[in-house]
Amino acid sequence: MKQNLYQKFIFIFVCLFILILSESKAHDTGHVYKFFVSICKTGKGEFNLFEPEGMCFSPDGEMLAVTDTHNNRVKVYSVDPNPVATIPLRLEMIYGDLWPWDNRVLPGDSNDKYREDDYLSSRYPHPNYLYGRAYQHGQSRIRPAESIPMDHFNLPVGVGWLDLTTLLVCDTGNHRIKALKLNGEVKFILGQEGWKDGYFHHPLGIDTDCAGRIYVAEPRGNYLRDFPLDWGQRMRVQGNRIQIFDTDLKPSKRLGHMHHMSGRDYKQFKNLTRVWVDQNGDIYVADNGNHRILVFENNMQKKEEIIKWEGYTMRYPNSFDVAKNGWMAIADTGNHKVLILDEHRELRQIIGGFGTEFGKFIKPHDVRFGPNGDLYVLDTGNGRIQIFKGMYIPNQFPRCPMPEPEPEPIKKIKKKYPKKIKPKDSF
Repeated sequence: MKQNLYQKFIFIFVCLFILILSESKAHDTGHVYKFFVSICKTGKGEFNLFEPEGMCFSPDGEMLAVTDTHNNRVKVYSVDPNPVATIPLRLEMIYGDLWPWDNRVLPGDSNDKYREDDYLSSRYPHPNYLYGRAYQHGQSRIRPAESIPMDHFNLPVGVGWLDLTTLLVCDTGNHRIKALKLNGEVKFILGQEGWKDGYFHHPLGIDTDCAGRIYVAEPRGNYLRDFPLDWGQRMRVQGNRIQIFDTDLKPSKRLGHMHHMSGRDYKQFKNLTRVWVDQNGDIYVADNGNHRILVFENNMQKKEEIIKWEGYTMRYPNSFDVAKNGWMAIADTGNHKVLILDEHRELRQIIGGFGTEFGKFIKPHDVRFGPNGDLYVLDTGNGRIQIFKGMYIPNQFPRCPMPEPEPEPIKKIKKKYPKKIKPKDSF
């Protein structure tokens, strides 16, 4: 009798061991990435971040740009590639600040009534058209378009790099893309509020491909969700598209359409948040409202859908990044976690969970692979950047082949010949 009980106990123990082992293999709890260091803390000071929502490494991996969203600033850090550096980021530059609080700022109600009336009545452009929203001390204000300072942001979210010296910032509350030189000079402004090609409504994500084309992700126009609209008006205010701009800044292609209702069908999205383009031209998008990551070929044909695994489902993934070795990191914002996938899109590790301690997150909005393969997580709710050490990934940067420097022009040297002297007559 005792022997039978002992055998049953051994059998149950072996089954439990096999179950735990299989679960660990499924999610690879062998700690591919481990917490290393935390940068910044929440606040409004120079070295603080207040609900940051976007970040991106420069093409050479030597700088990291971060949108300090609710401080209306963009910060640029220099990156120490030394794998044992205790502080791998150093703050170098800050652009923007809170909007000046002056008499030109008009009070706005919770429904943005002023802007909605102009938007729906087709009086566009309009001399009193109200453009964007400013936030300060828990209050909101709406600012006329003509009084928006060029050197300020209104809730910047997405950020990318046009080249080594030029930032591309989604000035989300102003419905435009701002190209900003590292010396603070505004190189150009792309777009304004609207639904036509070349216009934006709260752009959230931005990236460039190796040819220099600009990709912008827009969600649906949610601010009109409680406003009584007829069918025609609803068709005009839909979002959920990727706009592609050529190097001459002209809109050339579109993935999705402003007139398509939100959905899960082919080329339909629900609240796009991020776009990323690999060196082959494949387009990756975070379809936040549908809880998935989609991949399209450069001809706009659907290639892949990443949505769930056995025992795990994403909730509102906000961003992602793909390393040179094919591994992928996803900011699973709704679950307060970061997912690590291998090149076969198998779930290898789950990092974090809700919390304020190191290694935990509150609504992480962005994730990037840095130099040496380190994992950078923008821990939005905690106002910080957490860095995790993991596998070494060689040649992570540059993402695209760097252009070769133009050869110096060959100077043609004119040979100076002596003047021909006629021979004197000997006679």
